[in-house]
Amino acid sequence: MRINPPDAYWKKDVSLFFGKRFALVIKMLYPLAIIGPVAASGIPPEFAAAVVGIVAIMAGTFGAGESLTNDINDGILVRFSLTPTSPYRIVGEILTVNAILDFIQLLPALAVVYLIHTPPLAWMLAATFAVFITLVMANAIGILLANFTSSPADVLLYATIILFPLIYVSGFFRNQNPEGWLAAARDFVPFAYMNDALKEVFGVAGGMSPAEVFVLPAIICAVVAVAVCMTAPRLLSPRL
Repeated sequence: MRINPPDAYWKKDVSLFFGKRFALVIKMLYPLAIIGPVAASGIPPEFAAAVVGIVAIMAGTFGAGESLTNDINDGILVRFSLTPTSPYRIVGEILTVNAILDFIQLLPALAVVYLIHTPPLAWMLAATFAVFITLVMANAIGILLANFTSSPADVLLYATIILFPLIYVSGFFRNQNPEGWLAAARDFVPFAYMNDALKEVFGVAGGMSPAEVFVLPAIICAVVAVAVCMTAPRLLSPRL
């Protein structure tokens, strides 16, 4: 695919994603290679949902954080800070475009899941939306971490420290019916809504409606996205 040289930061990410055919094929195939066999297997639905969810979470967080820290070390972000473009707009574009690219990468795998399990349309749409919102949240975490380190290795370490508690609270690998403070905390983690929606897709009925998957995570992610965009001056500032 022929792409003109980028004249904006977000176009650089699009160019890197679509510019090399072999790399693009690998990017599209690796989620399918993990999720496809899981969807076709007979493992318990809650574990199948967890695999899909963790692939989405890790891809969004690690990809955004590692890419940004590499660009910080190369001085690319500092050069963009010298342009007339608002730093808040630059970070907003980074968050939006990277979440969309990650979503495109996961779409073939999600399509295979839906073809195998044929969920109701409402839950298929809810799960698809929940995965996208999760990617927004995961990319926001990656961008936030890039504010505090210019080392890609440190980003991976810090992301792991942050993500594991969130994954636990979301209910991926523990009691699926939490009580007390765990239940209250779970309501504020968008990953939990994705987990519930994916379990519905894989055949486990829960107490949540599709409307809840659309409304609550969107509000939470909107707040997080605005907060991350407010870190733009620091993210684009020179590093010593």
